[in-house]
Amino acid sequence: MHKTRILLLLSFFFLIQLFANASEHNGFDEICKIYTEVANSSMVNPAKSEYIFTNVKSRVTNNDALQAHSGIFTLDAAVRYSIFKQSAELSLKHSWDCEAMNKVLTAK
Repeated sequence: MHKTRILLLLSFFFLIQLFANASEHNGFDEICKIYTEVANSSMVNPAKSEYIFTNVKSRVTNNDALQAHSGIFTLDAAVRYSIFKQSAELSLKHSWDCEAMNKVLTAK
């Protein structure tokens, strides 16, 4: 009985860690969702920026995604999306794309 309880606790702990790591890697996907919400809205530019930055701050916990997102705004607008995309792919170790982010970042 005692061994079963320990095994259950260890399994539970392992699952929590697994889901925590998985959700942390979704920081790039969460940023994409935020940009998709903006792209599908009728917000104007000042409101778009405020919405993006407020939601990234409150909804994203992955440090790689947060650093990549804040870092692109020191760059020329023409390269922001490509640099963010490269950062996502390096961090996630697989192909990544977000058309909504590309659209919002390149809109004039």
